[in-house]
Amino acid sequence: MITTFCQATVAVLLLAAPAAGMEPPGMSHSFVALPQAGAPVMVAPPGGHAAQAFTPHAGHSWSAASKVPHGHPSDCKPCCRFCEKLAPGRPDWFALGRITCRTPPHPFWYGEAAVLGLHRNARGSNRPIATLGGPGNPVLSVDEAYPDFRAGGLARLGRMFTPKWGIEYTYLGTAAWNGDAAVRDAAPNAEGGLGNLFSPFGQFGVDPVAGFDFNDFVSIRGRSQIDSHELSLRQRLCMPPEPLQISVFYGIRYLNLDERFGYHSESEVPLPAGASQSVDVRAKNDLLGVQLGTLLELHVDPRWWVDVRMSAGLYRNRAAQTTVYQQTGALPAGNLLESSNEHGTVGAEVSLACAYAVHQHLTIRVGYHFLWLDRVALAAENFETNPVLLQNGPGQLDVSGTIIFHGPFLGAAMAW
Repeated sequence: MITTFCQATVAVLLLAAPAAGMEPPGMSHSFVALPQAGAPVMVAPPGGHAAQAFTPHAGHSWSAASKVPHGHPSDCKPCCRFCEKLAPGRPDWFALGRITCRTPPHPFWYGEAAVLGLHRNARGSNRPIATLGGPGNPVLSVDEAYPDFRAGGLARLGRMFTPKWGIEYTYLGTAAWNGDAAVRDAAPNAEGGLGNLFSPFGQFGVDPVAGFDFNDFVSIRGRSQIDSHELSLRQRLCMPPEPLQISVFYGIRYLNLDERFGYHSESEVPLPAGASQSVDVRAKNDLLGVQLGTLLELHVDPRWWVDVRMSAGLYRNRAAQTTVYQQTGALPAGNLLESSNEHGTVGAEVSLACAYAVHQHLTIRVGYHFLWLDRVALAAENFETNPVLLQNGPGQLDVSGTIIFHGPFLGAAMAW
């Protein structure tokens, strides 16, 4: 009885499994066996193609499974022309960390560091601060307090835990924009003194204010700095092993935008002592919120590719401004104006890059970076130009500012 049962069982198994070399037409192997760490993996696709090999890292595997599912990026199909042309003569070569059919079947780290040269552009940055002789001849504007170009840095560290999921941290920061500018005029004025420089306090000469206008000296200074910290969950979408690959990021982000703007003027009016005005404004923005992003990688060649990283976020902004005012002369005065508020802010970021793999673990990147923020408090926008409010308050907070940081970058990325 037992012998008959065993014979029947073997017969059923033989009927259910096709004999070696007898697969139905069109059926192909859809997995790669993972041997012991350090041993080469041989990929033998159907159709007579030569076997391809790479050596996995020791001590790593995506899972305990011994097979890579069909469609996994490591499954290099012969029908994929992009995979077939990868590094001719070096079928085992791939840029580690890139999303191709050669993506290594194990978790890996990746990092990036780049130097940026950023320009600061704010809405209304060309607004005049001083004119000569009347409203139609501006000689000093806000943007002269903020130099056009400053260096910044970007650092990124990520870890892919599975073929689809990973985590990533990114830091972006800049050196402070520090600048100053000044103008003088020693021409006689209608009030019996010297100087015909007019200020926004008197609408640039339309309605002059004694002590604020008919200046012989006006100077401004500015400072701006931004820091960003971002933590994201990375999802690599299920894409065929074609040149275009896509990742999606879900994250939280904190940004700090700190700005200052200073104004100083000297006038011989009112006679005989004259007056000077000093206004120092500081605007702070603490933004915390969520954002959604994507990374598009287009592989043009095994060694180089282009990618576009885009993100948009919605943030809670704790904005505040502090103004210190001081007047000297016959009637000295001073005041401290403060105001704060919480409101919603939106932002977006775009990075365009061209990458070249000089080594399996090292890639050189060059590109252009944009960071845009709307509904933020800018120091120059919070410069109070109403003499009555400046001397008596209350403090006002303007959060209608829009600012863009943009410029080229050069960096390197590593994966291990």
